[in-house]
Amino acid sequence: MTTQLSVSADPQAEASGAVSAVVASLPLSFATAAGTPDAGTPDVVAVAGHAGWAERAAEAIRSGAKGVVVSAPVAEDLAGLTATAPAAGSVVVLDQQWAGNVALVGTNVRGAIAGAINEAVLLDSVAVAPPGTDPLHLLTEHLAVILQCGIDLQDVRLIQRSGNGYTVAGVLAGGVPAALQGIITSALPSTASVSILTSAGRADVVLPDPAAAWPAEVRMVTAEGATTLPTLYESSHRTTWSRVHSHLSSGTPANDLARFMAVTSLLSQLNS
Repeated sequence: MTTQLSVSADPQAEASGAVSAVVASLPLSFATAAGTPDAGTPDVVAVAGHAGWAERAAEAIRSGAKGVVVSAPVAEDLAGLTATAPAAGSVVVLDQQWAGNVALVGTNVRGAIAGAINEAVLLDSVAVAPPGTDPLHLLTEHLAVILQCGIDLQDVRLIQRSGNGYTVAGVLAGGVPAALQGIITSALPSTASVSILTSAGRADVVLPDPAAAWPAEVRMVTAEGATTLPTLYESSHRTTWSRVHSHLSSGTPANDLARFMAVTSLLSQLNS
């Protein structure tokens, strides 16, 4: 039997993470804290990922939350939170725009990409966001996708950054060149794409905006032909909340904070 967990969200988290809609779509797993018989400390607290989110998440844990979902986190120091969460036996899960896509959460895409990475001659990745997006936050989301794909990006350097986007260069293991471009425009839909070119073909991952259950597209081309992975209609938001329920139900830890610290490490290299 599925355990129903109580949920509360701050207004900013609600706006960025569509918390009410997600909770309503998973009625066996979650209910709003106000709608539970014993509306005490909620089991899961959603916090917005703007500056100071690590402390807000830690405070929610100190107040008794078993789980915290952070919507669209910006880069910041996680030393305090990484100590607080394990000590309390709590789980922190990050609701990120593209890295939380169901296609990347499983192992199928990583396995498929791993083969292409071993034969790569170039990595090309583009992230597109609407006007008003902070380029640094877009880059944070972009790097999270790269790491979630299982790609080890090294020696990153900032080529250019403006209000309209950025260009970042780096290398993969073995010195294979990598290029990341961020574009802020209303002329294209919000997507993140990762393309790995090999001598015999390519691997492509295209991730949609999480506003709806639009599917990711994952396609591999090798000397033997082309393969498209099964289409999965699920939003990043729902996938994130399903994950936090799974972690709390099974007692297994989440590695979101460790992975995000790897993202912030790359960002620090760009700022050094």
